[in-house]
Parts: sequence; C-alpha cells; structure tokens
Amino acid sequence: MEKNFTDCPHCVFLHKRKIIRPAVHGPLLSRSDGRTFHVYLEESGMQRWSAEPDSGTQIFGLFRYDLDPCSVRAESTLILIPDAGDDENRALAKLEEAADLLAGLLERAEVPPRLYTLIMGSLNPGPGLAGFAMNCAPVGKSA
Repeated sequence: MEKNFTDCPHCVFLHKRKIIRPAVHGPLLSRSDGRTFHVYLEESGMQRWSAEPDSGTQIFGLFRYDLDPCSVRAESTLILIPDAGDDENRALAKLEEAADLLAGLLERAEVPPRLYTLIMGSLNPGPGLAGFAMNCAPVGKSA
C-alpha cells in the first residue's frame, strides 16, 4: 500500500496523471494499491459538541476515491471521528487510521457507504447503513 503521495500511482498505472494536494483545512493523506484504487482526504475539520470550553471535539474527514473493479469514479465517504481531542497529533493519527481502514475496504473491492463513524479502531456505517458495503470483486477473485 502506498501512502501520502502527491503523484497518484494508481493513475500512473492507468497512464493518467493526478496530483493529490493537501486537504482543504487538513493534511495530505492518500492511499493506493497502485493498480485498482486511490483514496485521498479532500477536506477535514472539527467541531465541538457544545459551546462549553471542556466539551468533546469531533473531527471529520471527507475522503474521495476511485475504485476501478466497481467502475466507481470520484465518489466520496464522510468519516466522523468523535472525541478526537484537541491535540493536533492525535487528530492526525485518527485521520491516518480512517484512511487506512477505508483503503482496506477499497483493496477488497468494497464500495463503502457514504457515512461512517470511527469508533475504537473500526469504521461503523451510519444509521441504517449496516452491511451496506457492496463487494464487486470479479468472479474467481478472493475478496
């Protein structure tokens, strides 16, 4: 798995060129297997649960991806990360974890739902979306 690149190896494999830039209000986060998909953080941000100074902080990452086995182009998934804290390093680590988990789904040729919450190292689909990820691996390929 290639990580945090600017020249997309998946697109190079397809004889295209795509430059991945840092997210709007966020870091450069990208993943690819170099052949069948790429995913990158398009935008991120944070919000407090309330106006109280000691209230929890939630961050979010909007990830954009292509998944060739499923003929999916420029699709997006929003990942909510509750209680990320105010520490910039912790927030970055959580966004990296989310990118790795999302890349794992794409590597298995699973089209993810549009909304997840990252809880205890696991991506949990939004309400009503449990079990929604669609696997489109070709017949004869292990998923």
